[in-house]
Amino acid sequence: MVRKKVYTKQHILADAQDLLIKKGFSSITARNVAEHMGISTQPIYLEFKDMEDLKITLLKTTHELIEKKYFYENPTMDTVINFGLNYIKFAKEDSALYLSLYVRPHSFGQELQDLSFDLFERVTKDDEKIADLTLEDRKALHMSLWIVATGISSLTASGMMEFSENKIITSLQRVEQSKLG
Repeated sequence: MVRKKVYTKQHILADAQDLLIKKGFSSITARNVAEHMGISTQPIYLEFKDMEDLKITLLKTTHELIEKKYFYENPTMDTVINFGLNYIKFAKEDSALYLSLYVRPHSFGQELQDLSFDLFERVTKDDEKIADLTLEDRKALHMSLWIVATGISSLTASGMMEFSENKIITSLQRVEQSKLG
């Protein structure tokens, strides 16, 4: 009789995400995830070809959850400003995860940047004021917006500063205006 699989990819990802939130990306090793789950490393390697596969899958699924939870709210009529506001809201409301992904050191910065830009493209796809921008100009707008939102998010998530919504919107509008002319 074949043994039924007890630990699925989803179980492993859920526990790995918990570990990510508590201890950061550097804690995502087969041994640490297995220990956190109270299992051997074998189920992990049955579900993922290697740890790189687990980490990339974890990053993508975590980003999808963040996207669904935060990035389809429209606090203003401006999709570009909403992107920045929603990013900052994520940092405030889910600061442990934010800090693990965007502040603590790890080697997945380019992947996060790509995921963020892809999300930016999706949430602003119908925005007429940026429709005529070249890909390069949209990337520059995203990067400038992301840098300012990350600065505000980091200062907020760390408890160092608190910003009013009006001050945040004004800061994001300045970025938008500087890139749109």
